[in-house]
Amino acid sequence: MPKEKQLKLIEDEVGTIEVIPPGKIKCFITGKLRKDTPEERIRQDVARSFVEEYGYNKDDIDIEFPIKIGRAKKRNDIVIFEEGDEHRQENIYIIVEVKTENVKPSDKKEGIEQLKSYVAACINTQFALWVGSERLAFKAVEEKGRRKLVEIPDIPKKGETTIPKPTRGSLVPAVNLKQVFKRIHNYIYANQGFQKDKAFEELLKLIFIKVYDEQYSPSLQFYILPGEDVSKVRERLNKLFKKVQNRYKYIFKGNEIIELNDTVLKYVVSELQRFSLVDTETDVKGEAYEEIVGPNLRGDRGEFFTPRNVCNMTIEMMFSLIPEDKLTSPGGMKILDPAVGTGGFLIAGVQKIKQLFLNRGFRYDQLRDLVRDVANANFYGIDFNPFLVKVAQMNMVMHGDGSANIVHANSLEDSANWNSEAKEKIKFGEFDLVVTNPPFGTKAVIDNPDILSQFELTTFGANSSRTALPPEQLFVERCLDFLKPGGYLGIVLPDSILSNPGLKWIREWILQKAYIIASIDLPVETFEPHTGTQTSILILKKKTPVQQKLQEDYEIFMAIPEKVGHDRRGNLIYKTTPGGEIKLDENGNPIVEDYLPLVAKAFEEWLRRKGMI
Repeated sequence: MPKEKQLKLIEDEVGTIEVIPPGKIKCFITGKLRKDTPEERIRQDVARSFVEEYGYNKDDIDIEFPIKIGRAKKRNDIVIFEEGDEHRQENIYIIVEVKTENVKPSDKKEGIEQLKSYVAACINTQFALWVGSERLAFKAVEEKGRRKLVEIPDIPKKGETTIPKPTRGSLVPAVNLKQVFKRIHNYIYANQGFQKDKAFEELLKLIFIKVYDEQYSPSLQFYILPGEDVSKVRERLNKLFKKVQNRYKYIFKGNEIIELNDTVLKYVVSELQRFSLVDTETDVKGEAYEEIVGPNLRGDRGEFFTPRNVCNMTIEMMFSLIPEDKLTSPGGMKILDPAVGTGGFLIAGVQKIKQLFLNRGFRYDQLRDLVRDVANANFYGIDFNPFLVKVAQMNMVMHGDGSANIVHANSLEDSANWNSEAKEKIKFGEFDLVVTNPPFGTKAVIDNPDILSQFELTTFGANSSRTALPPEQLFVERCLDFLKPGGYLGIVLPDSILSNPGLKWIREWILQKAYIIASIDLPVETFEPHTGTQTSILILKKKTPVQQKLQEDYEIFMAIPEKVGHDRRGNLIYKTTPGGEIKLDENGNPIVEDYLPLVAKAFEEWLRRKGMI
């Protein structure tokens, strides 16, 4: 029988030297403390983007700069001066007005008219930006002795006076892609007349086109220039979309078209054209993607995002059990998520593979082909929801590929009833790793006799007439079905399976079929605010038939991380001083209080001490 060896994780104190008091936020430009409000957070994101995406110097940017309009003085959210110019009203080069995301450009007090009044009072201002429910850029021009604003695709970068045709070298990773995607999705919804799921599908097409353009076009085609006829833009994108359809036939039907009208298409392209979606950090893309996918998920079916830190920790632990040469070799190992959802676990795996190549000294420009070959050969996923299949496929495309191996099927159904694609790609007993977060936390049970008849769990133990079982229980058995003997399973399960006296029989079945390698008791906040079900992560090793007959003593790695980076409402939590002040890292960013990375490190050290790696 296994012997439990428990590790309780505590805070890892690392050299943090700066703190900020509760209710305050540190200004990215000035370094001063400001009141933490929704509008202030947006303002800071916009200010950061001007530095990190557009190349302007912090020294040339001011926050809440006083502008004299007649006899009154108004404070403008962000102003930008040309390099070295004195910070005076007559020298303002760019004016930026920031609102909360519910404010529309047509608002009488806070809309575009307010921005126009600022520009009119600043005689040398060349460009202006309004950010609220939409993001609108303008150029100030003289017409018949009066200044007016003409809408343009974007604000020029530092050193530029117009918007040039983008090149790969000019694209930049996004700072806050979440807000960008959210604005675009809402804009399509409001201005195209589509329902939110249809708006998502149209945005998905444009994201696919954008990613394909970055990866494969000899010269970039995803752009709109100032004054360019939208028909030319549409022509370029239609040609790209046909290439996308040809390459990803399993995602898009041949008769699909870009359905956005000219106004909406122009807006979407102008919002995305400056970014490299391929090079944007994984977590940034993940947050952005979840922002538009979330409204289309159904909690009544147990469809929730698996938090990225949970995905990352689990993958780190699982991959530490596999030799690196197998992880980085196409066909060296096979990993499956049979309830793939949006693809969180597989994306974490692809990113880990990418990091392994970087650690070996491969250049960034070599990674695309290396990662793609490994992902296409080694990464697989199944989901019952066709919408989530498409979502996961897109996610895999953005992160290096493996998208062709995401299939639509019911993992619990007899594989003889699967479609031909699923039958071809997914077979029992062929996977080295299975990692998943099966649907749970709902009142739904599986009572279909055709499904139940496949599973030993329906007849195991004293009760041999189980006519209904929760899906997560059946998933334990099905995941082991997918594994080779000696393969590893990482699975998120409700704690009831591990502790409920009435479920002793399933624990006995698990101990008979697999070794328990690790058990991670997750805090109740982990999946909140979506569900408050207490969960754990089990890592199992599938036994051979001979091993199933043996009685063996062994140790189990156990950990109880107390913090997962957010509270029960989903709000981020940060490391604080005894006085309640938030700790900042060396870059001035709040340090999220998350112990899950420590779990992965501790597990690897435990494996090394046990001689298992």
